[in-house]
Amino acid sequence: MTGKKLIHGYLDRLRENLETLDEQIVYARKMSKPKGKGDKSATLQWAKTLRDLVELRNTTLLNIKTHLLGRDETGSPNEPSDIWDGNDEVEFERHLRDQLRPWTLDRLKLECEDCGKVSEEVSTRHFPHEYEADEYFDLCGRCYEKRTTKDTDEPEEGSEASDPVSVLKEFADTQGKRNVSSTMSKAVTDTIRNTIKVIALDERSSAEKVKMLEDFKAKVSRTAGGQGSGEILESGLALLDKEIERLQREAEPRKSQDADGKPAT
Repeated sequence: MTGKKLIHGYLDRLRENLETLDEQIVYARKMSKPKGKGDKSATLQWAKTLRDLVELRNTTLLNIKTHLLGRDETGSPNEPSDIWDGNDEVEFERHLRDQLRPWTLDRLKLECEDCGKVSEEVSTRHFPHEYEADEYFDLCGRCYEKRTTKDTDEPEEGSEASDPVSVLKEFADTQGKRNVSSTMSKAVTDTIRNTIKVIALDERSSAEKVKMLEDFKAKVSRTAGGQGSGEILESGLALLDKEIERLQREAEPRKSQDADGKPAT
């Protein structure tokens, strides 16, 4: 049962240090108490030792707290209230208890969100997006490669986005169902994103590209904009709006320059 084997990692060793310090503090506290007419110098020395042990324990606890909560912009350790909005001390104690229990090999394994594989090969992967918030997924190497290969397939210049109307119609047909599959949701977003890329590669002017995107947006709204389209369609339309606004900003200086009779730069 290798999965139950302790790994003796960073937090494990800090926990072991705390356990040892606690034992030494108990012994030093006992020895620092006066015992009749005994040697007072020995009692005083044990009192100093007790003080040093308590300070060392406080330093170890601060190291653990900083490791778990991080530091703020000034370099000071974060407080529980900086991390949790409510019941911050309770949440911190729960987190501390969880993190300081012995770490095993099983605790180093994560589950792949795509294939369900549980392994140390699974890591949190970052997927940056130009027109929407970045995404993070726990993926194994194979599933990460599949996603990146698909996402980096750029459309060739002059090519058409892969049958966007049929994808959107299929999405519209699913609106009456209880749940829209994640595959269908991603297909809609990918279709809109790829269409934006195709038009961006086109050699026409910014004003003409705006007209093309506005026409596509109208087609999207007609095809899949029925009742229940929800956040999936709204996210796709937001991508289109951002690109239209960007192209309109590009077109405005060109219009003003043409009106003045000056060549566009």
